[in-house]
Amino acid sequence: SAPPPFAGAHTPPPAPPGTGRPRGGKRVVFGMLAAVFGVVPLLLAGVATFVVVKNHRIQTGNDAFAAVAWHNLRTDEVFPDVLNDPDEAGVKPPGWSRQGIAEQKDCQGVLADKLTEAVIAQGCVSVLRATYVHIGGDMIATVALCVVGSYQQATEIEEEFRPETAPMVVPLAVPGTAAAAWNRKLAYVGRVKSVGLDTNSPPYVAAVTVGALNVRQYGKLPGEWATGGRHEQRVFQGTADEVVGAFARTFDNLANGR
Repeated sequence: SAPPPFAGAHTPPPAPPGTGRPRGGKRVVFGMLAAVFGVVPLLLAGVATFVVVKNHRIQTGNDAFAAVAWHNLRTDEVFPDVLNDPDEAGVKPPGWSRQGIAEQKDCQGVLADKLTEAVIAQGCVSVLRATYVHIGGDMIATVALCVVGSYQQATEIEEEFRPETAPMVVPLAVPGTAAAAWNRKLAYVGRVKSVGLDTNSPPYVAAVTVGALNVRQYGKLPGEWATGGRHEQRVFQGTADEVVGAFARTFDNLANGR
């Protein structure tokens, strides 16, 4: 048999349960958490930088796109179904309903003679037209988008025609619609305006001719492309300003992805 244990000796107590994990485990866990929380801010910063760079590239692309938007967009995008002033969205009810869009796109024979000469002298590329009828039912307008050589040339045209109130666009009749009888003899007034701001320099001029649908309501209309101090012309001039401004701002927003 084994000899008795030596006097005074004792057997170590067994280790308490659950203490078999190696020492330093907590330090490893805390180290991993610290690493994770250190990496996350770096990842977020990287994502934010990517978004900023991406947005900058998008803006640059928009600036380039604006100059060719007339060609790359569909004509029913250039001329929306309903024309409103984006600066007055929610303030005024929808104003103008599109009746039709012209197929002809060259610079000859679609604008008043003086404006035709001006846009051709400033590098005219194309002229797009569409006719709208006021939803109230008493006014009609043909609007035009003139593509010229540069934004500077567009502003020069606007400055030259700022005092002009004569019709600026050949009326576009649309068979089978309220605009079926729309022609030069029914035209009252017009206006010209450059499109956009110098921040992106789009090469566009907007122009408009406005007249009345109900001749009897406004009396005898002036002769073909006639101008003067008639009461009807003074009434309609404010409308021409509103329409050309609404179209210019609408197309500018579209071309710049706003």
